[in-house]
Amino acid sequence: MQVQNSNSKLDDVMVETSPVQAIQSWLVSKLAEQLSLDAKTINVGEQLTRYGLDSIDAVTLVGDLEDWLELELPSTLFWDYPTIQKSSEYLVQEFDVSAVLNSTEPEKVEVGNSKSDKSEKKGWGGLFGKK
Repeated sequence: MQVQNSNSKLDDVMVETSPVQAIQSWLVSKLAEQLSLDAKTINVGEQLTRYGLDSIDAVTLVGDLEDWLELELPSTLFWDYPTIQKSSEYLVQEFDVSAVLNSTEPEKVEVGNSKSDKSEKKGWGGLFGKK
């Protein structure tokens, strides 16, 4: 199953998705950005190492995910749950992500969006992967 931009049909209307789908979309977008990949080529059931994710990239991605979900996550998340599908299912089962995902102003996940100001990042997400 590939996750693509699920909001392409309705730009101005909030489309409800499951927490797992929301996390998968966010992870696909961030992985594509971090590894300079086309998000359409990322399969959520594929091992992340197949796309070239190494330990530094994995820790950076966990840090960004921590910032987005406002949670403390295990730094080994993507080694313990090596696919986007498995890691997002784990997060929904083990953590209360509903508060962040149902907030009034959710982070927009768009494929090919412009880079945001990374100077305001907190945690591990701001330490690695700067270009």
